[in-house]
Amino acid sequence: MSDTTASKKAAIVALKEAGFSNRAVAEKENVAPSTVSRISNRYGPTHHFDAKTSRPGCPRKIDDRDIRTALRMLTSGQAKNVTDLQRRFFPHLHVDTIKASFREHGLGAYVRQSK
Repeated sequence: MSDTTASKKAAIVALKEAGFSNRAVAEKENVAPSTVSRISNRYGPTHHFDAKTSRPGCPRKIDDRDIRTALRMLTSGQAKNVTDLQRRFFPHLHVDTIKASFREHGLGAYVRQSK
């Protein structure tokens, strides 16, 4: 899914305000009719085409700043492992949440291979 530019949003809202149907606007602007409906409902009343709207879903439990702090604690020796890190610095988070956020940033655990 690609973001629609502000100029395309403005054109869609202008055509909708001129009285065109969703299907007609969709054909003119080369987008889906559902996109026309969504854009006209979201940006039509305000005309703030550059405004970023909030994303759906749950807010993140750990942000990039917390991840950098956690990495600093691990590399400096203030925490021995992720479990120790969670107990001492992030008691509100689960260990798996911290591990998953490390994996998202490309910091997976080393798995020793058997010989």
